[in-house]
Amino acid sequence: MGAAVLAVLAVVAAGCGSSGSPSSAEPVSSVTASPDYYQSCAISGVDNSPGCLQVALEAVDRARAREHLGPLQLPAGYAAMPFAEQVLTVVDAERVDRGLPPAVGLTPALNEVAARGAAVDDLPPAPGPGIAGSRSEATADFVNALDVDYGWLYDDGPGSGTPGCDTSGDAGCWADRRVVLGDYPSDGTVVMGAALDPTGDTQTQDRGGPSMAMVVGTATGAVGALTYSWSQARAAIAAGTLRPLASAPTGISATGIPDPPHTVPADPDYTQQCASSGTDSSPACLAAILSAVDNARSAEGVKPMTLPADFARLTIPEQMFVAVNLERVDRGLPPFVGLSAAMDANAAKGAADANDPPDPKGVLGDDEEWSGGSVNGLDADYGWMYDDGRGSGNIDCPRTGGPGCWGHREGILDNFGTVGTMVMGAAFDPTGDTAASGWAGGTSMAVTMVATLDPPTSYVATWPAVLTEVPAAPS
Repeated sequence: MGAAVLAVLAVVAAGCGSSGSPSSAEPVSSVTASPDYYQSCAISGVDNSPGCLQVALEAVDRARAREHLGPLQLPAGYAAMPFAEQVLTVVDAERVDRGLPPAVGLTPALNEVAARGAAVDDLPPAPGPGIAGSRSEATADFVNALDVDYGWLYDDGPGSGTPGCDTSGDAGCWADRRVVLGDYPSDGTVVMGAALDPTGDTQTQDRGGPSMAMVVGTATGAVGALTYSWSQARAAIAAGTLRPLASAPTGISATGIPDPPHTVPADPDYTQQCASSGTDSSPACLAAILSAVDNARSAEGVKPMTLPADFARLTIPEQMFVAVNLERVDRGLPPFVGLSAAMDANAAKGAADANDPPDPKGVLGDDEEWSGGSVNGLDADYGWMYDDGRGSGNIDCPRTGGPGCWGHREGILDNFGTVGTMVMGAAFDPTGDTAASGWAGGTSMAVTMVATLDPPTSYVATWPAVLTEVPAAPS
């Protein structure tokens, strides 16, 4: 999954181009996120999963340490907070930790102003009378409020790709940081508004994704009721804090589904019922593999797999498409809508090379899998999903363990986000395996799984069509 690129707009009040205190001095250059938390987050859309947030928090803390600041304190329940409350909390915490006064809270009026900006993926309008010295922000293509914070405060200078910031000292450098950490008129009460539009992004490369906007200013009159206050945030922080993670969580997919504790030997040993080489979609072979799949699933509390009535007559690529989708939907994950000719061609490169297919271009995100020596698509699925840990045939998983263990499974169960269309490709080469372990010249199978903003106009196979062939569950 490629790193998201923050597309940011900021407006700073005239004459207020510097940060508000010596402790908020601008970094010399942008700070590359370490760890790369995008690898722990959904491919697209908003992701407040614990792994994504906690790894992002670690990256923020490491960037803060370069400024001699301690770890960022956020409520333990930060993931469940509404987006506007998340923004207030993280922005105020960044200000307070640098000796700057916080915004007292979110007002309904400023939230509405921010929402107007988020809806059109642009800066919100001026809040009007009663708010002095207001400044605004707008951004798109982010995964959560911590990602927004990181982009504004630590990745907004030279090297960030921020418009108008080619070299140090350019006017566009750190403009967003100055909005967050700027001085606001002191003859009133500093207040904030923030809003999220889950599908407001209008940019070509990620249209339909989330956009957000924020406005901060000083209320010169009575503030009135707040939708959320810094005092409430402080109380939540005092009750417990979110803990950072130094790296992507191990042992789970990006959707939070755990890996098995160990590779699962097939029970029954379906190799006794299937051909020793080539392909085999005979009833006896498929029944044995399905029984092994169901036994492995039962250990996870996942229901038995129900195959389409004509599964044996499907092509090997269609069998892989069905099996992968059943593994997802039976765990509550969205399926791939269909097999496309373009993604089939991409998968064919992997099948021909006996390797994972190459990353396709022009997609939001992708995962690829390869299997050698499998007799049908369900056999490949068993290896990817249940026999992918230590002691398995997964060549990326040494016997001592490592990040490659369960990599195929985690790819199949990945979080492809909420933007775009999930499309799949699958391919089969009857003699494409080049393995030196006795399988050379055997079967080679591969799949390519993507989220794309440009889905095909037609499909080789579709999931709705497959569902018409799935037997009805007994009453």
